[in-house]
Amino acid sequence: MENNKKMDRRIKRTRQFIKRALIQLIAEKRFHTITIQDITERADINRSTFYYHYLDKEDLLQQYMDEMLNEAVKDVRGERSCSQKQTESYVDYDPVPFFIRMFEHIGKHAEFYRVMLQEIPVFGRRVSDVIQQLYKESISIMQPDERQFVVSKNLLVTYVTGAYTAVIISWLENNLPYSASHMAEQLSQVMTLGPHRAGGLDSVQ
Repeated sequence: MENNKKMDRRIKRTRQFIKRALIQLIAEKRFHTITIQDITERADINRSTFYYHYLDKEDLLQQYMDEMLNEAVKDVRGERSCSQKQTESYVDYDPVPFFIRMFEHIGKHAEFYRVMLQEIPVFGRRVSDVIQQLYKESISIMQPDERQFVVSKNLLVTYVTGAYTAVIISWLENNLPYSASHMAEQLSQVMTLGPHRAGGLDSVQ
């Protein structure tokens, strides 16, 4: 058992070296120009070790994206049980923790998200898909009756997903100038008041 734990730790550590090397290299040059030799030299491993873990660099990239986005979904959903989710209502539900957990997750992996969102277009689309999925879950709790929507639900989800993604990218590009809780509170204000009221524009004549 002890040997298995040591092996698991070794595998995890080696994969971390490889993934860190990939992100560093993507930040320096285009993904399509990166070679396996580039990765192994940066990670200080041999080629056979790389191929023990991954089929090729595309497999490495795919697995890394999958792992991070699965972690994002898990982090954002938090510790609420299925029964809690089913019984929550608009009165009980507070959207701020949803935003806080997403910003906290991204802040914890800021280098990864900054590089990937800048350099790997497909990752940006996948992040938007995750935000869309999580936001749909959120508003389904807040308002399960679609007949109550003033605008199309699809339009609302598309608008919020695009805005949320843009805010995340700006936050990363500016080196996280505000805390996750501050960003969550500000975004929640925009969502609650609407962009014009939040910006004090509703009284402008």
